[in-house]
Amino acid sequence: MNRTVALRDFGFNFLGPICSEYLHALEQLCQSESPRKLVFLAREGYFLEQVYQHLVSKGLMSSYPAAYLNVSRTFLFRISIADPYTWQWSLYHKYKGTLADLLVGRFGFTLSQLASLFTEEELAVNYELPAQGGDLELVLSQHLPALKSMVQESRNAYLDYLQSLGIGTTDTPLMIDVGYSGTIQKMLTRLLQCESQGLYFITTEDGLHDIEGFQASISSVFKTGVRMGHGYLMLDRSLFLESLLTAPNGQFVEIGRMSELTEPKFHFFYGRQTRTQSHFQDLHVVFAGGQQAIEHFFRHRIRFSTEEIECMYQQYVTKRNLLPRAVCPLFDVDDVISGNGNVNPLQLFGV
Repeated sequence: MNRTVALRDFGFNFLGPICSEYLHALEQLCQSESPRKLVFLAREGYFLEQVYQHLVSKGLMSSYPAAYLNVSRTFLFRISIADPYTWQWSLYHKYKGTLADLLVGRFGFTLSQLASLFTEEELAVNYELPAQGGDLELVLSQHLPALKSMVQESRNAYLDYLQSLGIGTTDTPLMIDVGYSGTIQKMLTRLLQCESQGLYFITTEDGLHDIEGFQASISSVFKTGVRMGHGYLMLDRSLFLESLLTAPNGQFVEIGRMSELTEPKFHFFYGRQTRTQSHFQDLHVVFAGGQQAIEHFFRHRIRFSTEEIECMYQQYVTKRNLLPRAVCPLFDVDDVISGNGNVNPLQLFGV
């Protein structure tokens, strides 16, 4: 089969149904809640924002103010590291290794920055999370003023960037992402000190989450109340979907200000690329197929049940013969936040 046709067909058949149903759920939520701002979170929101704008232009979805937001857990963990309230999210995710590797991989610090704050002995100590999260809290507590000073410029620039997009005003932003625990939404709720909504494919817990006086409302489309490794295949093998729902850039790691007289006013820095980014011309063809499918489904009012989506997903992520050879290099995920480097779901799950 022609390479381009194979990639486009795969996007049509794999991304089309699942993203179509997600966007239908988004439409329904918008009709009931009338959000003032849709916030498509990087990087999973890249494709979804493009398709949303396309459907709006075709008159197939209602139009709301929308923005694509450069954001990552790594960046938010770093600019919030001097806020002990956020440690519940940054210090209790599975990890095993040295303090230096943790602060570089999960928080995005440089080794030169760390050398000015910690001794070589401190940086060489091994930790296993989440079990030793309390020990790490004690270590960070001893350096709070210096950590706050180190991240303040980036934190202020990012707050200005959010304000420039109209995010963080008195309106409640609706954040759009794959999922699953809503960490980015909770971190932004804390950072902005405002209410927030989030719509996800799958969640660990729907409902209202209190972020020290501000409510983060979390909703799922396909499934809630599930955790990684507990047998729900769309979550356990979500890396296949996350590999494809990405942007041309690596992970967002830093923001800088440009001159007030220039546009844009902010400069963004990204981490290393995965093979997916280096093969983005192929992913672009997959996206085209997915967008074609979603437009077709919306135009002709074709819907899929959750059971049909789950069955389709299971077939693709368990049977190698359903995956075109051309799409295989696209399954590559940056998992440095857990200390694992890049992860290939085909190898990880033996597909």
